[in-house]
Amino acid sequence: MTNDLTRVEIAFYPEHLNFWLRFGAPDEQFDLDRRRSLALFKPGRVFGYVRWRANEYGTQEWRFTIVQSAAPSLMLSRISGVQPGGDILLLATGATKVKRALLQIDVLEASGFDAADVSPAYYRHVHNRIAASREVTPYSQDQHAAFQAAKAVMS
Repeated sequence: MTNDLTRVEIAFYPEHLNFWLRFGAPDEQFDLDRRRSLALFKPGRVFGYVRWRANEYGTQEWRFTIVQSAAPSLMLSRISGVQPGGDILLLATGATKVKRALLQIDVLEASGFDAADVSPAYYRHVHNRIAASREVTPYSQDQHAAFQAAKAVMS
């Protein structure tokens, strides 16, 4: 069973790097030491993963990825800090795009949605709109109900 789990690296070294989960509850989490841990997700879970890294010259990497975990036997995208990989629903790189993507998560949560339960199709929409520098259409209660109904039928 452990081989089917997606492993996510979480680390915090002040002023140098910060890798964290913005949302999504891991099925298991292990502390490796006082600054690093490992979060494990079963296939099908959705989570938001932020990677920020800097050196003496400033920010070197700032990336926000919304990932749907999947079984390793499927075709997966490689993602830094996520093993063996996952299905990328949204990828934002650079300060401006990451801030816009994180703001969309704040809007979803303020509207009463659990970001881990939002439709993957909506995250793909947000990715495309941010990439094209366009306004994002708000997620509606009707979209959410339709997604939840489809998910219930599929399981």
